[in-house]
Amino acid sequence: MNKTLLRQALKFKDGSPTFSQTKQLNIAIKKYEQETQKRFSKIRYGQRSKILNLEQFFSFLSEVANDNRPIHSFEEIEEILTPSNSRQENIRKSGNSKNSYIGVFNNIVIFAKLGERPKLYKNYESIPLEDSPILAIENGESFLNIENFATKFGFGQYLYLGGMSNKATREFLKDKDVIFFLDYDIEAIRIYNSFQCRSKSFFRHPEIESFFANSQIKNEKLYRKQLYALENEDDELQWLINLIKKYGTVVEQEIFL
Repeated sequence: MNKTLLRQALKFKDGSPTFSQTKQLNIAIKKYEQETQKRFSKIRYGQRSKILNLEQFFSFLSEVANDNRPIHSFEEIEEILTPSNSRQENIRKSGNSKNSYIGVFNNIVIFAKLGERPKLYKNYESIPLEDSPILAIENGESFLNIENFATKFGFGQYLYLGGMSNKATREFLKDKDVIFFLDYDIEAIRIYNSFQCRSKSFFRHPEIESFFANSQIKNEKLYRKQLYALENEDDELQWLINLIKKYGTVVEQEIFL
């Protein structure tokens, strides 16, 4: 295991680090890309580094930095680098609504049906699914208060995503039809594009533009924090990029509940 490469890999969790912040990792990535002819990064000296394909990035880390043991998410890297007891204590103290459940229950899918309390499934094959898309919810607060929203828009089953999610949830969603209910921000584009599903779509609230235009709702501080990672084009989410650019802000999903 190469902990230095894993620690530097974590710097990509919240954006695009400077070249010097991930120098050793950058060198390893470029060597790997040359040897395998797989390009998944945008790395230039003196510029911020970017990961273009998270699945290939995690595959590279599994092979090069983790002795061929699979890695599927940034949360798994944190779990590798931090003993479980310490990590759970850190999560408890931080009160992070997006990642607290996923951090503690790293191999569990948190799933619920409309009108029922959420349940934890270690064996996700036993989840009693309906013949309808699953609503994947990014934030913990939204997941716990989703029933009225789910009823209004006709969703009968949903799960807690926790941002970039854990290994079990990613594996569970691979052969499912999924609708992602995420923040309407720049990070959400990266989260959405990182998932493989049988079919997937990004929930577009019918009044989303009016929320972007509402000065009392929009979050310019978060927009400025994420702005460096905003791409100009996206095959599926160009409408979201256009809204973010037009109004110079982002909107968090809790507003809709």
